[in-house]
Amino acid sequence: MNPLKEKWFWGCLIVIGITLCQVQFDLIQTIPGLIQWIESLGIIGMSLFVLVYIVACILLIPGSPLTVGAGAVFGFSKGLILVSVGSTLGAAAAFIVSRYLARGFIERKLKKNSRFSAMDMAITREGWKIIFLARLSPIIPFFLLNYALGLTKIRLHTYIISSWAGMIPGTVLYTYVGSIGKTILKKEHSAADWLILGIGLIATVSVTILISRIAKNSLKVKDLH
Repeated sequence: MNPLKEKWFWGCLIVIGITLCQVQFDLIQTIPGLIQWIESLGIIGMSLFVLVYIVACILLIPGSPLTVGAGAVFGFSKGLILVSVGSTLGAAAAFIVSRYLARGFIERKLKKNSRFSAMDMAITREGWKIIFLARLSPIIPFFLLNYALGLTKIRLHTYIISSWAGMIPGTVLYTYVGSIGKTILKKEHSAADWLILGIGLIATVSVTILISRIAKNSLKVKDLH
């Protein structure tokens, strides 16, 4: 892609991103009604959510609010599946954009980043293991990692499978948090109910943190941290 086309491409993404952020801010005021509306759409609402998640990945919009929202709107099981599908497809879309549509621009931004250079060399040696560990550990933010990995030599199908597996713990955590919020709002709870909810949340957070630390230490051994 020539420099002029790259400028137009990223200019359009920035404009769309700003617009979506404004829309997201406005929607905060109408969340209760929005949840009811999305729930009423059934399969259309689910498809719309996945599409929004894909767009968010491409535009570098943080996905945590969407993931928590999925748990609140669709419940834990459905929310987990939808976020997993949306985040994986979104990661693949950003990867393709980086590799084929905006490679020159992204290379210029990352070529002086020592951490990316180390990761690129490690992926050449270790392949999918590095991608899997990088997804588990917050060394590089999720959306930036999508674009960075598009510059490596890793194959698309390997990237997709490794990313999907590595994103599961974080997806479970945020979706569970959202589903708890929905459960709390739906009915009155006894002390036992609150205890069960609290234990579940603490266990989920603890396991996620433990997994992240293990991944971080593994990457440190491979000189990526």
